[in-house]
Amino acid sequence: MSSRSNRKSKNAGPGFGPLVFNVYKPEGMTSSDVLRHFKYHLPKGFGKIGHFGTLDPFAEGVLLVAIGQAPRFNNYIHDQFPKTYLATGVLGVESPTGDLTAKEEDIKEVSCPDFTQEQLVEIMDGFLGDYDQCPPAFSATKHEGRPLYEWAREGVIIEKPPVKRFISKIELVKLEGKVVTLRVTSSSGTYIRVLFEDIAKKLGTHGALRNLVRESIGPAHIDNAIVKENWPARDVDYSINEHATRVDNFLNFPKIELEEFEAIKFFNGLAMHKEGENGYCWGLYEGRLLGLAEFEDNLLRVRVGFGIDPREKN
Repeated sequence: MSSRSNRKSKNAGPGFGPLVFNVYKPEGMTSSDVLRHFKYHLPKGFGKIGHFGTLDPFAEGVLLVAIGQAPRFNNYIHDQFPKTYLATGVLGVESPTGDLTAKEEDIKEVSCPDFTQEQLVEIMDGFLGDYDQCPPAFSATKHEGRPLYEWAREGVIIEKPPVKRFISKIELVKLEGKVVTLRVTSSSGTYIRVLFEDIAKKLGTHGALRNLVRESIGPAHIDNAIVKENWPARDVDYSINEHATRVDNFLNFPKIELEEFEAIKFFNGLAMHKEGENGYCWGLYEGRLLGLAEFEDNLLRVRVGFGIDPREKN
């Protein structure tokens, strides 16, 4: 086998393919901690590894871990699937981080006017639809190649311009005095602690999150997430295919079976005339997943190819 073929096999994750794990990230761990655990405890030969969307250390819930060539679909996951959160926040509290993990001396109690549940619901409903949100100073958003939280820890607060987000659902789950629990379904990249602070400002006060649970990313729900007790462990047999979903079954685009000459074109990244409805689709040859393509006016273009030559049999 050529060195080029060896390189492709390594990147593809021989025997595993492009797979996605729905992992339950516990409170107190960073997303990088979870990724590091899987990287060093999965069976050898899985290829590359990454995750689809960071969760703050104080938050818990769904974290999607991808292996093989699945990390290449990061943008597609973000574009296709909204995220649902269950958040509990406290009104009348101002925190530089937007949550209660800041230093005690940096968290301040501020006045909070009286309000009714109806007023709160009306304010929350006002955030439905397009929503311009500024990334928080303590976040992984980059400035000059460094996360904002690194600048903030050095005392440099970087104000980034607002980014358009989309809130598709927002629901008041519980209200107990100044403690608010809400469920939000939003586009990828939405900071729920900033959303809660913006809601608090509409009430004439400040607010900070106490708890945050990511309940789902598209079809991946916490009820089906892999809890820590079932993560891979050193020197313990671990069936990857039992715990992960192949990326074409997670991103549920239509699947098309290609003829050999079409599969060769796909391998070479060439567009081809073929009838089909506009939109993304998975290309397969004899059941082997070749990659992602897109139909545009009966022209099939390769968007993500896995470098599988149909002339080379398994």
